[in-house]
Amino acid sequence: MSPLHPVQLLQTVRATRRALANAPVPPGWAREAAKTQLRLASGRVERDDGLVQVKVGRFKVTGFSIPSLAFLHREIFVDLQYYFSTDVRDPYIVDGGSNIGMSVLFFKALYPHARVLAFEPAQRAHDLLVRNVEANGLRDVEVHRAALGREDGEVPFFEDPEDPATFRMSTRSERLPGTATSVPQRRLSQLVAEEVELLKLDVEGAEDAVVAELVDSGGISQIRQLVVEYHHQLDPVRDFLGPFLERLGEQGFRYQIGARENVAARGSAKAAFQDVLVYARRG
Repeated sequence: MSPLHPVQLLQTVRATRRALANAPVPPGWAREAAKTQLRLASGRVERDDGLVQVKVGRFKVTGFSIPSLAFLHREIFVDLQYYFSTDVRDPYIVDGGSNIGMSVLFFKALYPHARVLAFEPAQRAHDLLVRNVEANGLRDVEVHRAALGREDGEVPFFEDPEDPATFRMSTRSERLPGTATSVPQRRLSQLVAEEVELLKLDVEGAEDAVVAELVDSGGISQIRQLVVEYHHQLDPVRDFLGPFLERLGEQGFRYQIGARENVAARGSAKAAFQDVLVYARRG
């Protein structure tokens, strides 16, 4: 990734500040987010054995590449996709699909006393997740190398060994047809023994199974809020988004959704994959 032209760098900073102008975040957040975006856009990062490091507020984050770090930081710290509000001083957060831990750092930046239970099945991403948690001295963060799903056991996991920075690694082959390894899978209901202020799921197609298991087991009663990256029409034969939202409604959640549409897909009768962000809150 080549550093941007000075005019483009200025535009990046302005866009970041504009996006966060009225956001419900702590003081100084927009300034620090703009600094991080500027560092990444200008290539001012540290390099360590093929990895890159960048400062994100009071944290230092190690990632696979500048583009992947820029994407994660923009999505999480600028677009605030995982933002949630709570009056609880030390909210308990379950983070399904933590990748390298940018989401964990976001939750700790938003609520420093938060307790986080993090899951990431991809070995190399999990290793960086652990590294980022330990290097930043984060307390009350528990990390598991596991996928989440309906059953406990070992499941196939599809990834691209040549591109550890990809965000499409999944237990669903439709998401990333590639090399399959075996990873442990856990039922979330068996791991949560107290009220969860937020369940965040970015599990690349397994979100239906995770929520269905919580409903079937009764564990959904422990969840107060959800932020789910829903992978709409991942299966081109069946459309699960409607039933997924209905299931949340039946469990007492109200929800909001957001998505970007590929307008060109309107000209085709074929199902078009779409990332849909679902935020749900009980009551």
